[in-house]
Amino acid sequence: MKLIIPEMTPKERAIAYSKGEEVDRIPTSLSAGETAPPLYGFSIRDYYFSADAMVAVESGLAEDFHADNMGIGLGLRTVIEALGTELNYPEDSVSYIVKPRLDSFEQVSELGMLDIDKDGRLPIIVEAFERLMDKYGEVRNFGSGLAGPFTTAASLIGTEKFLISTVKNKEGVHRLLQYSTDVIVELCRDLNKRLGIKFMLSEPMGAKNLISKKQFREFFLPYLDQAVRRMNEYQGSTSIHMCGNTRDRWQDIIDTGVSNFWVDNCESLRELKENYGDRIGITGNVPPVDILRNGTPDQIDRCIRQCIEDAGDNPNGYTVCPGCTTPVGTTKEQMVMFMNAAYKYGRGAVKGKLPKGVIDNR
Repeated sequence: MKLIIPEMTPKERAIAYSKGEEVDRIPTSLSAGETAPPLYGFSIRDYYFSADAMVAVESGLAEDFHADNMGIGLGLRTVIEALGTELNYPEDSVSYIVKPRLDSFEQVSELGMLDIDKDGRLPIIVEAFERLMDKYGEVRNFGSGLAGPFTTAASLIGTEKFLISTVKNKEGVHRLLQYSTDVIVELCRDLNKRLGIKFMLSEPMGAKNLISKKQFREFFLPYLDQAVRRMNEYQGSTSIHMCGNTRDRWQDIIDTGVSNFWVDNCESLRELKENYGDRIGITGNVPPVDILRNGTPDQIDRCIRQCIEDAGDNPNGYTVCPGCTTPVGTTKEQMVMFMNAAYKYGRGAVKGKLPKGVIDNR
């Protein structure tokens, strides 16, 4: 299958769309960085530790699919690894935690801020960003994402111990949450100053599937609110991605001042738009496994059409995107189908209006 090549560059499209002007295709992103290396001859393990591999993979994704996003994601584990958490790096799967950095909440005092030129994989990521910017800076915008305060804190001490302690050691949990908030805000500030990029926060631990509304409001919300407010001071706006069921906490999340909400495919784009579209941009939420990786061409086409029908007229804009990370094993052909369907139904998009493509194909 041949990719439909868009007329506008990602930078041109972003500027025009934000102004309410008509664009060639609705904004469309692929969340495929750390899962795509095998498509370009690299193991996922080697990708994590090589600026050359990062640049090659991101360049390949840009040239093969013409999605609007570009950047190296810090993901859920770059920060905690740089702070001393032990990870395992399988050959062809994403990293996972072997041993958290902390055994007790008292050890939080041993932790400091991060140095982007020395700690963990941060220097490799900075180098990759600088090289990509030299190569694509005229035509592309860059960004990154990382775990938010709650998910970072849980990963530093272990999820089970962390959640139990929200009942048995509230003081320790709050101390760790304040530290994780500080380290994230200061790290993103340093990277923003060096690279000029914005950061999105990812909080899979904040969903209804994992914590109650009471835990959410007591331990999650104050630190998300603080992080967004402080990050907005230097990057202007901050987006969030949350996996799982989040409907019962949308109001609280949006009240923190996030600018864009990337929701999981288990949630309704239409409902989010109808309730909060006048306050936030929306991103999502094509099922990454069932549709993007395993779907037939017709299923991919119909799903993206439905997503654009549901949210393409969001007053603050809509970006077509998988509901979460593009899974390992997704083929180039499937990603071309995804991009072509977004072009077909997202053609002639204007922020706040249904694109001409979806109207013409009804």
